[in-house]
Amino acid sequence: MNDTHDKSSGAPADARDKTTAGDDTAAGGVEGSGAAEPRVPSSRDDAAESERAAGTADAAESEGAAGTDEAALDAEEARLVPQGNPLRWRGAAVSAAGAFFAFVVMALAPQLRWGVPLGALGIAVATLGLLELLGTFDDPPERVAARVGIRDLLGPLALLGGGVVAFFALVTLSVAGYLSPSSLSRDGAPTLLSLAAPAVAVPAAFLTAVVGAFRLGERLGPCRVDETGAPRPLIRRHGFWLVALVTLLYLPMLGSHSLTDPWETHYGEVAREILARNDWISLWWAQDGWFWSKPVLDFWMQALAMAAFGVRYRSGEMLSAVAEGRTPWPEWAVRLPIFALTLIAVYLLYKAIARIFSRRAGLLAGVVLTTMPQWFLVSHQTMTDMPFVATMAAAMALLLLGIHTDEAEEARVYEVDLGALKVGLSVYHLVLGAIIACALPQILYLLSRHVDIHTAPFGLRLHGDVFSSGSPGNCGLPGNEACRSVLPVLPGLQPVLQALIWAQTLAIVLYASWGERRVQRLLFLAAWFFAALSTMAKGPAGFGLPVLCALGYVVVSRRYRDLLKMEIPVGLLVLACVALPWFVAMYARHGQPFTDRLLFHDMFKRAFTHVHDTNEGDDVSFRYYVWQLGYAMFPWTGLVPASLVWWLRRREGGAPGEPGSAEARQSDASVFLAMWFIFGFALFSLMLTKFHHYILPAVPPAAMLTGILLDDMLRLEGGAGALAPRSGGASAPALSARSPATISYERAMLGAVAIGAALLVFFVGRDLAMAREGQPSQARLLHLFTYNYKRPWPQSLDFSATLWAFTAAAAVLCFLLVVARFRRLVLYALVSLAVAFTAWGLDVYFVRTSPHWGQRETLLAYARASHDIPGPLVAYQMNWKGENFYAGNKLAAFVSSGKKFQDYINEQKKKGVKTFYFVTEHGRIHSLSNELGNPRIFEKLTSNELNNKFLVVRATFE
Repeated sequence: MNDTHDKSSGAPADARDKTTAGDDTAAGGVEGSGAAEPRVPSSRDDAAESERAAGTADAAESEGAAGTDEAALDAEEARLVPQGNPLRWRGAAVSAAGAFFAFVVMALAPQLRWGVPLGALGIAVATLGLLELLGTFDDPPERVAARVGIRDLLGPLALLGGGVVAFFALVTLSVAGYLSPSSLSRDGAPTLLSLAAPAVAVPAAFLTAVVGAFRLGERLGPCRVDETGAPRPLIRRHGFWLVALVTLLYLPMLGSHSLTDPWETHYGEVAREILARNDWISLWWAQDGWFWSKPVLDFWMQALAMAAFGVRYRSGEMLSAVAEGRTPWPEWAVRLPIFALTLIAVYLLYKAIARIFSRRAGLLAGVVLTTMPQWFLVSHQTMTDMPFVATMAAAMALLLLGIHTDEAEEARVYEVDLGALKVGLSVYHLVLGAIIACALPQILYLLSRHVDIHTAPFGLRLHGDVFSSGSPGNCGLPGNEACRSVLPVLPGLQPVLQALIWAQTLAIVLYASWGERRVQRLLFLAAWFFAALSTMAKGPAGFGLPVLCALGYVVVSRRYRDLLKMEIPVGLLVLACVALPWFVAMYARHGQPFTDRLLFHDMFKRAFTHVHDTNEGDDVSFRYYVWQLGYAMFPWTGLVPASLVWWLRRREGGAPGEPGSAEARQSDASVFLAMWFIFGFALFSLMLTKFHHYILPAVPPAAMLTGILLDDMLRLEGGAGALAPRSGGASAPALSARSPATISYERAMLGAVAIGAALLVFFVGRDLAMAREGQPSQARLLHLFTYNYKRPWPQSLDFSATLWAFTAAAAVLCFLLVVARFRRLVLYALVSLAVAFTAWGLDVYFVRTSPHWGQRETLLAYARASHDIPGPLVAYQMNWKGENFYAGNKLAAFVSSGKKFQDYINEQKKKGVKTFYFVTEHGRIHSLSNELGNPRIFEKLTSNELNNKFLVVRATFE
């Protein structure tokens, strides 16, 4: 098979595999590093000599033809778009079948319980069909690195499939409440024992799937050897232990505590309404009407997970399993996508640091990031910030990998023998498949807006775009608008026209990448893809910050030619077909009010004015985020400042590295990470509207630089004459080139860093632990992601002793880093302390505080009480959205009371309603009683110990 894109040396794949690169998935160069074997001349040599002599005359004669061939070859090499394999038209049929199936599922008027999984299956088939149409599974034999039969993959596939199925089943059972008995503590909160089953079973199933994926990669070929070409078992893979650590820390209690007001419940309610309204374009927000404040990625992920795992999202049904004797946990579904993005970001950052520095540096950097409070707390929040930052961090990691990948390196192909069919798989399928799988559903959904399919009786109706406002099942309730049909503001820009535009854009992307097999270009395309997802999460900053960092890096490093390799034209098209369809569809439906709210009010005005500001009286200059980063990075706070400048020694000291050397690559990567931190910190410090969690984009680069500093500490330990080797990767040429005096000086500097780190981490820990008048102290960790920083701390909770213990241990360990000979043991102890702090923060601190910062327990109390004594639910002077989410929005909502509130109560009483349930704040209980006219029975169903902010009251009239 001809493939004119192969620009390698022409060596067989088996030969190219034998040299190594800097990470586990690196491809090789040309085989042959030893001297040639001596051989004895033979008669065949004499004949060959005669032929060469006779061919001298023929050479001149054929020179013209050879020149023609070379010209043709040069023309082929100069192709702007690499030519791919011949088209396979059977792929068009497969793609059409999958796309049609997904389209029908989307167009069905009554939603199916399994509609999302079925639609995902159709999209998967359509994606594979498009890749087959392009002939991407038919790469020529010289590109094949390994071949394996399907029978050899059955064991790993069974392990992987079993883990995935078990994980899906366990999460579904947890959501439905089958794994968590309804055992409560004295204050009404769930006991830790009742949460043990999902906390153990769900992570175990997930890690089983991870092990199965590795075994599959090992048998297939990509994971068979490490970067040195030697077999490396799973238990010696640094990346696996990082994945296991993130899973064991983040997953056990992920869905076993309440959504936090206001961010999680705000966004969770918008996602619930997507399913309840069956509208994936126009977002609705309980009593506030259209939701235009944020882009759509977070809401789509939550809605997909809710539908897949069986959350009861319809009006009034969110906690309806209580009537069946179960305690549902919808939090598992809505938080799982955030966990997945967090894990992907951490792993890709590990790969980038491991590729450029060492596996140990990558592992340490990943552990530091995983154990930073703002990162691990926001990873348990269904808010837009982690989808924004995690996808941006993934884009940055892929950008780093692309910059430091040989431009001639091509993707390895791993061939699976299916009998009559042989399929070649490579990283190309991963990258292009992800782009297709995210763009194609949007195109099909736009097309489906013109078709309604009814099943009973069967009917098919074609129409223009018509959508509805209101909350189905709750229309007309106080606080909810009446449901009505709405026509788009721009009727000329119908969804079918938008779909054609995006289909053409996707087709151009696929054509431009048809024959692309260079790893560097594929990494850049993957970076563009994640930048597009980041843009879908929170707006233009999602691609603006990576682009700014890339341009700044190119200017500082003077690698201007790298701009030509970064797939900018195709990357912009990827950005367009993945990120823009929803923005354009929303503008076509809602017009200028949508862009005024999203772009000007929630982006422009937040940057240059104070919007929803809760920092009155605080210093909101650049020192504001210096202050918050201290808490966000505990217990690494003391070492982070040093890591932000430590990299400068790579550029100032030692022998200069040649371009492409390990030293040069490490220096360039350090510059990139430092610029990422500086740009992220500067951008959000200059904004006038400041929330504590806005600084999250600056956390990952600081963690990476801190991990690199820890790795250097380990290599500089011991006597002046010895250097500890790196674990994998480069062999530290910069250090080996330094004089003993320089190394001794750097060790002394690290000793000074240790003293400063101990002092700094002590004062930060003191602020977290010490209870002082007018200071939030223990609540500072919660303030890293919440909204109202003036809320009182629950009197029933006191974590000051635990926080003091962590503070003292962190300060002592940082101080002990002064002693170089003990530095390795001290660093390991500090890492262990950070892991313990993370486990405590997520499994104890967060779980015990969540009932006070959410409304799950209060609404569960209503669900149990109303099962015995029915009555309507009323939100009195409330607009936190937790009451809407957990009630499925089936409640009468009064943000302000007065005549309308009293008229509603009197109207219900005339209908014979005697018992009402009210959810409100503790400080408004007397006002409520007075407005109700002091009913006969007025009892609190929840206490201050359960929730010091919200409560449920039952009022009974004669």
